[in-house]
This record gives sequence, structure tokens and C-alpha cells, in this order.
Amino acid sequence: MKYIKKIRDYYYQLHLNAYVKAHSTQLKNINSLKNIPKTVLIISNTALGDTLLSLSAIKSFKQSFPDTKIVFLVNQNLVPLFHNYPYIDKIIPFYGGYKKYFETINKIKKQKPEMSIIFHGNGPQDIQISILSGVNFILKHPTNSTLKGYLSFDFNQKYQHTIEDRLDILRKLNAKKIYLKPELPNINNKNIDDKIDKYIGTDNIIIGFQVGAADIYKMWPIENFIKLAKMLIAYKKDITIILTGIQKEYALAERISSIFNNNIINSCGKFSIEELPYLIKKMDLLVTNDTGTMHLAIALDTPTISLFATTNSDISGPHPSLLEKHSIIQKNGLEVQSLPKKQRTNELMKLISVKEVFSKIKEKISHD
Repeated sequence: MKYIKKIRDYYYQLHLNAYVKAHSTQLKNINSLKNIPKTVLIISNTALGDTLLSLSAIKSFKQSFPDTKIVFLVNQNLVPLFHNYPYIDKIIPFYGGYKKYFETINKIKKQKPEMSIIFHGNGPQDIQISILSGVNFILKHPTNSTLKGYLSFDFNQKYQHTIEDRLDILRKLNAKKIYLKPELPNINNKNIDDKIDKYIGTDNIIIGFQVGAADIYKMWPIENFIKLAKMLIAYKKDITIILTGIQKEYALAERISSIFNNNIINSCGKFSIEELPYLIKKMDLLVTNDTGTMHLAIALDTPTISLFATTNSDISGPHPSLLEKHSIIQKNGLEVQSLPKKQRTNELMKLISVKEVFSKIKEKISHD
């Protein structure tokens, strides 16, 4: 399989090399840009969290350059989140890797973008697609890509929040309106709203638990979530805990919900990506690992308590400007990142105590 992948990657690299040779004057340095182009391709085509971290930059671009058409290349699974999104003019789905590669490029070429801005992309396809779509300028967040020589500007990596990495691209373009808060405003489907109300009820305090994460080492132990649930239910009888996650996390969440007769709802895999924001919006508070669901809650103004030990909240947590509504518990477990991913465990997530999380929750719900 690895051999087949190498042959495939080699083929696409040869195709790119031939194209660049035939179009040697296409790509330009950012210093030669005189005006913001009429059409710009924006790429943020990876997972939910990284895409949501691009929202403030997308809004900032559109508000700064309202006459520019934004063509948005986004993961096909996330397309429903952006229907009628006011800061995007055209959506093109990305299917992952080289799936529908040339079909996707042809769709982009029809829009005639002159610039590509890669807020977060699957490499090397993000830069390849940009070049083959005919753009003259390519800007990307700080990267070590082997194709970075094709970029119109090489941004230096800074110790700063990921949102700031995206916004630095706009600052390079002299954008005048900069927004720090991600925004996902199109929550206006009454049928979905009614469906969620029927599912969870509307009388109790609704607290979400995001029990899973993309990587095991980011996950607070499920035993701690169980202890936290017991403490919360003993503390207040009018609390409903909603367990959120994808279908493959259902069994994990069931380890919590199976213990309790009432007060716990396992919603893992129960709602589509289009419906999930409506569920998160109903919550009074979300207790969450470092996940896309955390960033969705932030974009929806749902208060969060986010749990960090093995990743850095300064980089991927709520932006510092948003900490009035969102609380972070950060412990020093970053040493796990020195290990290969397959060897990393969530042992250091145990540095976050159940009592500490419970105390933060009490502060939040009593304050609200």
C-alpha cells in the first residue's frame, strides 16, 4: 500500500512540475500585488476544529474587502455548516487526499480566483490545487511544506494563538477590520430547533460533556467524567448532562449513561453536522476536551470549560480575548508530545482533578 501511495504521489508531483514549467510566469511574490483580487480562493479543508478556527479570519477578510468574491474549499462533511453563511459566496467541497482531485480543480478554475489563502489545508494537495487552479498569489499559515517555495510569502512561525496565525495573513494584505471571535450565526431552522427541544427537554440546566477527541492523548479519562457526573447530579437534581461525540464514541459515552437511570443523555452519533450546532447552542455549559466541538461551542457563544494538559491552550484553546465566557484548565503534560503519536497516552490528562472541574462548573452555573 505504501508503494502504491509513493507512485501516486510521484505522479501528481510530476504533473505539478510539468504545469509549473509550462506556466513559469503565473506565480508572483506578494510584493507585486497592487489590489486585492476580485475573486479569492480560501482553503480550510481539514477537520472541524481547524475549520472553525478560520472563521474569524474569513469574516475579517470579507468585512475588509466586501467586493471580493470568496470561494471556499472546505471538507465535504462540513459543507452543511456553511449554507447561507454571509461571509462566503461559493462553496466547493474537498473530498480528501486526491479524491476527485481534477474535478475539484476544474470547479475552482471556473470561478477564476487570482489568489489562494490557505488558512489550514491538507498538504501537499492545498498548494497543488491552488497552483493548478491558476492563481497568481498563494498565502499560507506558517508551514514546513516541501512546496513552500511556491508561496507568495513565507510567514515565520510565532508563539501565538492559531487564530492569530490566520489573521497575520490578512494583516499582510492590510485588512482594516480584524475580528477575533469565530462566528457561526445561521442557526435558524425551526424544525431542527424543535427536534432538539423534544430530545433534551427545556426545563433543566443543560451541561454537555465532550468525552472524546481526535487523539487518545487529548482525552480526559472516562472514569473522571463518571465521577464528575455523580458529583453534579448529587449537587443539583435539575441538571441534565448531554454526552456529545461521533458515532464511534457512543460506546465510550455509554460507560457513563449506563450507570444512571436519569439525568444523562448519550447523543453521540445521534445528530448530523447540520444539527449539532443546535444541540450545542441549547447547553448552559460544555465541559470539553481539546476538540472541534469545543470550537463550535465558542463560535456559538456557549460557555465552555476546556481541559488541557497534553496540548497547549495558548495555541488551540479559546482565544485569550474570549476568556470572560470560556474557562481553561491547563496542566503541564506537554512532554507527551515528544513521543510518536502512536505511543502517546492520556495518562497526563489525569493531572486535571475532578474536584477542580466540579469547582469550575459550580462557579459558572451559580454565576449565570
